[in-house]
Amino acid sequence: MTKRPVFNPMNREGFKDLVHQTLDKWHVPGMAIAVIDGDNTWSEGYGFAKLPSTPVTPSTLFYAGSTTKAFTAAMIAKLIEDPTRDIEWGTPIAELLPGDFSLTDKTVADQITVEDALSHRTGLPGHDHASAHTNVRENVRRIAHLPMAAKPRTRYQYNNLMYVVASRVIESATGQWLGDSLARCFWQPLEMANTHFSLKDALAGPAALATGYYYPGWRGESQDEKAYREVDWMPLEEVSGAGSVITNVLDYTKWVRAFLRPETFVEKDIFKSEDTVRQLWEPRTLMPADAPFTGPRAYCLAWRTGVYHGVQFFEHTGGMNAFGAQLLLAPKLQFAVIILANTSQTSNFAAQFLAFHLLDERLGILESQRFDWNRRNWSVIEKEQKRVAEKMNYKPPIYLQPTLALNEYAGTYTHAGYTTILVYLDNEGVLRADRKDMTWPEAITFHHVTGEHFLMVSEHNEDYGAFCPDVYDAEFRIDVEGKAWTLGVAWERAMEGEKIWFQRT
Repeated sequence: MTKRPVFNPMNREGFKDLVHQTLDKWHVPGMAIAVIDGDNTWSEGYGFAKLPSTPVTPSTLFYAGSTTKAFTAAMIAKLIEDPTRDIEWGTPIAELLPGDFSLTDKTVADQITVEDALSHRTGLPGHDHASAHTNVRENVRRIAHLPMAAKPRTRYQYNNLMYVVASRVIESATGQWLGDSLARCFWQPLEMANTHFSLKDALAGPAALATGYYYPGWRGESQDEKAYREVDWMPLEEVSGAGSVITNVLDYTKWVRAFLRPETFVEKDIFKSEDTVRQLWEPRTLMPADAPFTGPRAYCLAWRTGVYHGVQFFEHTGGMNAFGAQLLLAPKLQFAVIILANTSQTSNFAAQFLAFHLLDERLGILESQRFDWNRRNWSVIEKEQKRVAEKMNYKPPIYLQPTLALNEYAGTYTHAGYTTILVYLDNEGVLRADRKDMTWPEAITFHHVTGEHFLMVSEHNEDYGAFCPDVYDAEFRIDVEGKAWTLGVAWERAMEGEKIWFQRT
């Protein structure tokens, strides 16, 4: 049998130029890339970990975002392997977290299993705006007050909070902080010495943590194409198993290679059976079909899967405030790409393009047959910008003045699941709100539409906020004494216009 010749796709002519062109196109200061192909591993840094001159190297640390979820699911799998523990994929979470976990419908809550939570099919939409700077247990308890958007097991709805629930399940079962469990069970056996679960530990380690940035030019704040703004490093306590890992591509190659060769997990006494990896990669929830993949995609347990040019792949992305990550694995080819970078959302667009470019190179796909990821992602951005512009420019058929003076809408409004909104009138007479204590901080301006209806315009740096503000319909209600007493915000798109109602305190 003829052995396939080894080639390093990262050394191909023009690849370095392509990376730098991609970083320039998406305004990403720096990126680290690693490629696994069979027995070979290559890694390289591009651009800057900290402007103006600190380069990215393969040892540079980055936030790995939601690629953390694979560790959380793997830790649950390890607990399931332990015959002394009463936990299975089908175990209801309410049995594991009595008094902590519930939903607005307790009957539904009693049906939600570990598998449901890890495969995003609980019926609970994202509710990312409800995640606050508090401990894991408190964030889990507040889920009981968050509205559902579907019946369980009927719809794929990506939900970070359910991985916080999984974190609580693990910590309750082990009596340990999840970071300690992951280090003991995975990172130490795999010799991942530069992988951390807290910002404090990452900063105390020998490898340098990249600085995160956003590019103001996307929103017209600056015309200087070389201008970036630093973003503070994000605290991670409440994020936990949904996205707390900080690592580098060198460590992640060890983690990814173990999935490509599941016997590694058994040899290092991490899992008892290679079948455990099969369970983690078993499709659980159908996802919408999407070009360029063949047929529908599916969510497994912390991995997405699909078919690309006849090859099954597993992948996951990660996004934190000013950081992005991409893992792409093709097990039959024994091929994988790991990319970490230091902006939010634009990192993901750049990484997706480059990861599939490298897979195309490995597959020998002709240039004319390659999918245009950049065009697709620009069209998604333009669609979102159009939606926001239409909202901002909307003129109601009948315009009514607000019932109250703007300062009379100011006050503190609370919701058991979404915590607090402090509404105030600034020195220029503009109604505003700050959500500084949330996981995803927002600075909000109220734009009057008609009567008690307003548009909340939110400035932030993550996701599509890099390109345009987020906008939400909002409505105040007036009580019989003529005072504003509730505030409704259409924060969750999956709820199709229904609002989260806050009570004035």
